[in-house]
Amino acid sequence: MVPPKRRILLSIVGIVAEYNPFHNGHLYHLDQARMATGAEAVVCVMSGNFVQRGEPAIIDKWARAEMALRCGADLVFELPFCFAVRSAYNFALGAVQTLDRTGVVTHICFGAETPDLPLLQQIAFILSEEPEEFRTRLKALLDQGHNYPLARASAVSSYLSYHTRTLDPNQVLTTMMGPNNILAIEYLRALRETKSSIVPVLVPRVGSGYHDTSLTSYASATAIRGAFSDPNWDKLVKPYLPSPSHEILLREIDQGKGPVQEKHLEPVLLALLRRMTASELAAIHDITEGLEHRIKKAARQSNSLIHLKNLVKTKRYNLTRINRILLYVLFNLTKTRAASFDETGPAYLRLLGLSPSGQKILLKIKSKCRILLINRVKTVNKLLSPQSHPVARDMFDLDVLATDIYSLFFAEAQRQGGRDYTVSPIRIR
Repeated sequence: MVPPKRRILLSIVGIVAEYNPFHNGHLYHLDQARMATGAEAVVCVMSGNFVQRGEPAIIDKWARAEMALRCGADLVFELPFCFAVRSAYNFALGAVQTLDRTGVVTHICFGAETPDLPLLQQIAFILSEEPEEFRTRLKALLDQGHNYPLARASAVSSYLSYHTRTLDPNQVLTTMMGPNNILAIEYLRALRETKSSIVPVLVPRVGSGYHDTSLTSYASATAIRGAFSDPNWDKLVKPYLPSPSHEILLREIDQGKGPVQEKHLEPVLLALLRRMTASELAAIHDITEGLEHRIKKAARQSNSLIHLKNLVKTKRYNLTRINRILLYVLFNLTKTRAASFDETGPAYLRLLGLSPSGQKILLKIKSKCRILLINRVKTVNKLLSPQSHPVARDMFDLDVLATDIYSLFFAEAQRQGGRDYTVSPIRIR
């Protein structure tokens, strides 16, 4: 008797990204993710036209999805706007929920400044469980005037160094302040809190740091975006981008669809802030402790967006947090709307692009995913009616509005709205 063939369980690795733009470091990470997991496919969850720092992406979501696909990704889904522009915790939670709800992703691979995954998991556990000693120490540090990120890192460092005895407090503190480590910790926390079976895989970051502005072998996206102020930017950035990324970047900019930068938000934001009342501002997500009055006063005094941010910032409200709050103002993301989105989590999988291998995985997702799969937006009105799916429809309409406003920053001939209904998912052959 011939024994039955054993079913081989194949892995599918998920990556959370912004690809703003897709550079050599991203290519390294994608290749390492595939090798480390032996994955048959790479599924990316990518921010749309606005990113987690509270700024517009340098080029639009379809172009950046194409970069990823031409560099080895198989499927690219959009992380809904209401999660893509939130704090590290909400960003990571939305992304992990999206990957988990595909029903097929087995691993998540993320970069970090440290190779110490167990340490990151310990930190994530404390932030999730919030032991009383940790909460007491955190409150004391905040009462002393420390900003929240530093106070939280110090409280975790104190707790871990006391309870483990083997950990260096400075090592824990340094680990918690690394930009990639911060997101890695939140991915691990999200996996734990959602009881996801997805396995975390860490790839140590190589090359420049996240905020490094110098162009080195593995230049950061920050450094690459900074090069756009130079008249010869295309030659400057070329060595640091895979050739498909460079080609797509040149094409988009030649067509007048980039580079979109923070300065483009200035007139509309200053106008909105001067028009809105303090009570209207107070309803916006993450505006607390009377910050609305500080914003109103700054809006009257400011002659630029940078000037306004410097007037508003405090120890508790750093510039990145203010960037996000200004986006919430622009898109009317109120406390009530944010709470409803957080309660449901991502309500759909919005396909931005796929490869031939991705097409096969998409068929598996269609049979296994636990939320609506949107690959043809023309069907949305029928599938997501405001009456039957009010929160999901509001979430989707916010994505559409993000694209419509983002398009206003293109060259005049490219500014038409409704692109979410006319641009099909990117397919590479």
